[in-house]
This record gives sequence, C-alpha cells and structure tokens, in this order.
Amino acid sequence: STISAKIQVVDNVNDFLRDNPGVTLTKLDSLRTPREIHYSLGQRYPGDRLVGTSRDSASWGSPQDVQLVLNYPANGGQGAVVTYVSVLVDQTSNLGNGYLLSGGVGQRSVSLLIEARSTYTFSYVAEIYGL
Repeated sequence: STISAKIQVVDNVNDFLRDNPGVTLTKLDSLRTPREIHYSLGQRYPGDRLVGTSRDSASWGSPQDVQLVLNYPANGGQGAVVTYVSVLVDQTSNLGNGYLLSGGVGQRSVSLLIEARSTYTFSYVAEIYGL
C-alpha cells in the first residue's frame, strides 16, 4: 500500500488548526541536525516490513512556511498494523515540528502533519513499517 502526500506553502502553519477544528496534534519525536530533522513514531518490531514509502522535494526563491500532510494507506481504509514511522526532512532552516493527526502505532492507518518554517527547500523521505 502507498502513502498519499502533499507539500504546500502556507501563510501560517497555525492555519491548519483553524481549518481543521477538532483535530488533536500529538508531537512526534524529533532529532535535529543543522539541515535535517528526523521525525519518528514507534519502533521497529521483529517481522515488520516496509508497507509504505513516499518522497518529494520542492524549492522556492524566498523563505516559505511549508506543510506536508501524509496519509497511510493512500486510499483511506485499512493498511497493515503500523509499528514504526520515519520521516526524514531536509530543509534550509531547522525550524519545524511533526505531529500525529490520527491513527498511529498499533492501528491500521496513520496521518501526519510536518511543518517547516522559513525554508528555501523542503525534501523528505517517509517510511512506514507494519505487520
């Protein structure tokens, strides 16, 4: 099964909450280096496998606030039971956050919101593992 994903420039990352009332944002774990942020959820389990991947990149002539929304499985419905989610983001600033929107570890779907602030570039590799 695949992941559906969309990178979009936003005026204000806080607009997501305004436009999606009732959504609870749960922060993802993150490890930061000067240009990369690795967001993750859960952990690998014996016997799990890669069940979804997505990658994309974009760049702009001036710094932008960017949102990436990832959904597994891409068509909604039921995927594998999620064990671990990894999203590696490369951007020119290290300003940003990752959030779990719905689903998650132990469930058959997951939706994530990744935010980047004041970046000229945004590229990511997302991997979802499951049983």
